Amino acid sequence: MRDKQREETRRRVYRSALEIFRRDGVSGCRIDDIAQKAEVSRGAFYFHFATKDDVLIELLREGEAPVEEAITALPEDTKLEKVLEAVDEALAKFWENELTLWPDVTAGALRLYASADAREVQPVRAALGRRFKMAAERGELSPVLPPDTLSDFFLANSLAAMLAWCANPALGLPVVLGGVSHLFLEGARGGKS
Repeated sequence: MRDKQREETRRRVYRSALEIFRRDGVSGCRIDDIAQKAEVSRGAFYFHFATKDDVLIELLREGEAPVEEAITALPEDTKLEKVLEAVDEALAKFWENELTLWPDVTAGALRLYASADAREVQPVRAALGRRFKMAAERGELSPVLPPDTLSDFFLANSLAAMLAWCANPALGLPVVLGGVSHLFLEGARGGKS
């Protein structure tokens, strides 16, 4: 019972923080406003989240679940192009309504991705890395860079493209991500079709 109540409070603080972040911006919001919205004490916020960034990392992890599911749902022999289309679709579906939060989420994501043990922490990074390795074994990729490096390069380009989209959302996130995947694959194939 107590664990359930603790989790309910955590979810309420999380949802309230995201609402305040969207309204005031992450740097402009106050922890007191989040606590008031969640109907908890300031200390309760810090009990559940050490920093505002921790809330954003939770949102990032929440956003990773549908992307990882999209990757793992595909048969293992799926061509990399189709894998990247599934990634683009899942990313766009989850993030296209988070235009105001994405720049702050990206900052947290880059810190997380740069960590030494990030493969264990990042399910999308690990799942996509496996797909790049399979694609390399099938000869779909240029051998110039290792598959894990290419996978990380693709994710970094996708994150950067999403930041560019925040500054100019007129094209729409699915179009931007699809364009990045197309350009990435042209270079990653190294002349292979």
